[in-house]
Amino acid sequence: MADPKGDKLYINLSASQARRRLKGVGYGVRKVQTAGRNMAVVIHTAVGHNLRALRAIFADVGSAESERELLEKIEHRLQRQSGLAPMQEPLNQDEELREPPPGDQPSSQSF
Repeated sequence: MADPKGDKLYINLSASQARRRLKGVGYGVRKVQTAGRNMAVVIHTAVGHNLRALRAIFADVGSAESERELLEKIEHRLQRQSGLAPMQEPLNQDEELREPPPGDQPSSQSF
């Protein structure tokens, strides 16, 4: 059986969940296939406004034009959620603790 003609949009959802979101929508969707665990491929012919609307349906879970782009987005999101920055500078503990300037010290007067 030949694959339908069209562009591919990789989604970070299972194929059944993607089908549920796309039910009754249209936007040039030809077929939804599985691309592995919790990943689906939407084969579509959408362009312009319809393509933006199709991507908006999956904005909360992530979508991309290629599988590699999607995996990079997911990895970046996981790093951001865990609090690790990819290019984080090392902490320098050798520096002495600096005291605040004399003018910035709180006064001990009570009102």
